[in-house]
Amino acid sequence: MSGNAENARLWADADVYVGENLSAEVPASVDAEFGATWGLVGLLNGEDGITETREEETGDHYAWGGILVRTSRRNFKLTRKFSALEDNAVTRKLLWPGSGAGKIIVPRPVPVKVAFETRDGAAVRRLITARHAVITVDGDITENESDLTKYELLATIYPNAAGELFIEQKSAAPTS
Repeated sequence: MSGNAENARLWADADVYVGENLSAEVPASVDAEFGATWGLVGLLNGEDGITETREEETGDHYAWGGILVRTSRRNFKLTRKFSALEDNAVTRKLLWPGSGAGKIIVPRPVPVKVAFETRDGAAVRRLITARHAVITVDGDITENESDLTKYELLATIYPNAAGELFIEQKSAAPTS
C-alpha cells in the first residue's frame, strides 16, 4: 500500500478564535494558549465544518493557430465559512458589530484577527490571519422549537503586503 494513513485527517474537533483588536498577540506556537485578547466563538456546527472557498479570475491567451501561450490570474479571494451555535459576546460582535447592550444597529462589519484551530487526537493545526478578516453573516438565521439556532458566518481573508494569508502552526507530524 502506498501512502501513509497517519497523514490522513478526520478533524474531530475545532475552535474559532477572534482577536479583540488587530494587534492581538499571536501565540508563539501551536502548544501556546491564546491570550486574553482573543475570544472564543464557542460551539461550532461540526457537520457544517469549516469550508474554504477560493475565487480567482483567469484569462487564457492564445497565439495564431489556437496555441495556448499563457494564462493570467488575478483578483484572488479566499473565504472560510463556519457555523456558530452560541449566542455569546464574541458572536454578538460578529453578528451585530457596533451594537451595544439593549440596542441593535445596522451592522457595519469591521476587520478582525481570526484563528481557526482543528484537532485530530494529538494533531493540531492552526491558521491565524496574517493581516485580518472581515466576518459577515452568510445565510438566514432561523429560530424555532426543534433546531438549534445556527449563525452561518463567512470570513473573507485579507492578505498582508507580502501576499501571506495565514500564519500556520502545526503539531509535530506523527512518527510511523
